Amino acid sequence: MQIQRVRIRNYRCLRDVDISFDAITTFIGPNGVGKSAVLRALDWFFNGSEKDLTDDDVWAEAEERVISVEVEFCDLTPEDRAELGKYATGDTETVRLWRRWENDKAKLSGHMRAYPAFAEVRQGASGQLSRYRALQKEMPDLGLPSAKSAQAAEDAMAAWERANPDKLAFMDTPVDGHFFGFAGQAKMTGLFDYVFVSADLRAADEGPDVKGSILGRIMAQAIDSTGADEAMREEQAAFEKNRGTIYRNHFDKQLGDLSDELNRQVGQYITGRTLRVGSRVPPLRIPAAEFQVSVEDGSASTRIDQQGHGYQRTVLISVLQILADRKASEAGRTVFLAIEEPELFQHPIQARTFASVLRDLAESPERGVQVSYATHSPYFLETEGFDQIRRITRGIEGKAPAARVHSTTRAAVQKRLGKDAVPGQTRKQADFANKIATPTLRTCRRPCSRTP
Repeated sequence: MQIQRVRIRNYRCLRDVDISFDAITTFIGPNGVGKSAVLRALDWFFNGSEKDLTDDDVWAEAEERVISVEVEFCDLTPEDRAELGKYATGDTETVRLWRRWENDKAKLSGHMRAYPAFAEVRQGASGQLSRYRALQKEMPDLGLPSAKSAQAAEDAMAAWERANPDKLAFMDTPVDGHFFGFAGQAKMTGLFDYVFVSADLRAADEGPDVKGSILGRIMAQAIDSTGADEAMREEQAAFEKNRGTIYRNHFDKQLGDLSDELNRQVGQYITGRTLRVGSRVPPLRIPAAEFQVSVEDGSASTRIDQQGHGYQRTVLISVLQILADRKASEAGRTVFLAIEEPELFQHPIQARTFASVLRDLAESPERGVQVSYATHSPYFLETEGFDQIRRITRGIEGKAPAARVHSTTRAAVQKRLGKDAVPGQTRKQADFANKIATPTLRTCRRPCSRTP
């Protein structure tokens, strides 16, 4: 499963942009036009919370103070369809989900096959059971069973939809918050992982095994903890057994005497009831394993934050590559690497190598890796991949700046060349243009076309 298309509305300078995505998608343009805003909007969609946005993030001239990020996925595998359920039924080729922020609240919706009459019942958790019962009376021919809870009502409607696929229609409906990782465990967690590396991210901030950190995530993937976890569970069981014996041996008689004394005192005021004081063995929680990364430099061992920015960035990039390799190797999993200024603090040779590694990752379908970056570096641009470039410019709409996204396709270039194009020669012509006109590609102000 990969991202095919993204539409972002009212997020910072992104008033309304509709962007197609490829295996590699490169955003170019001057500073401040919105390149990073695209990647950050997606990061909010996948990993953020409603608290991460404020009214200041809404495009200045927006009539409705609403931010919307819509993502369309393609290349669905059988595993994807099984997990996504009614969002990817039958011969559906894509899955479309969007997340809206309004009045400090975030809501996730999806385009799914459902029975139209159930839409009103599913509008919000409050009152769902009463709406379900009203529908039972209004449409007895449906044969809906009685339900004692909102969850039972949802299960009954879902069962009815599975039994009557010919009566379903595509509808935009709210999605359970657990679906996409916004509330902990989620279906999408095992299918798609969006990893964002911002320009200001430092390895020093990512050193501890903090949930969600890049270094922490790669450690969790790189280390097989199955054996250790099993051994710890055995130790925990033995400890719990011994701890109960210790509590009984040391506390039972004392607590029995205390109970008798307490009952004698209470019995002076109230009769007919007795009290018993017992020990309660608190549950033992085994702490998660923690890992620390240090830098060995000769005989000295130092923390990562004591290294230069270039070294820290190199560590992050290396970890990112391993993360992609390991996670993408899992069956049916996709890793999306979103990198802001991948050339930052990199020597040109390192930047060129990194660009080559990223391209190899993304262009190998079996790896399940998708890549996007916002860059100013020519090392991350290839003329033969001109159709993967999205050039962002800045204009004014009303009184506020708004970003515009420009791109083209191979078919559009072929059409523009018209009869002058020789079949099979377009790529050779692009390669020749790369040698003599790469600076023009990087600075061109006139778009070939604009995304819809």
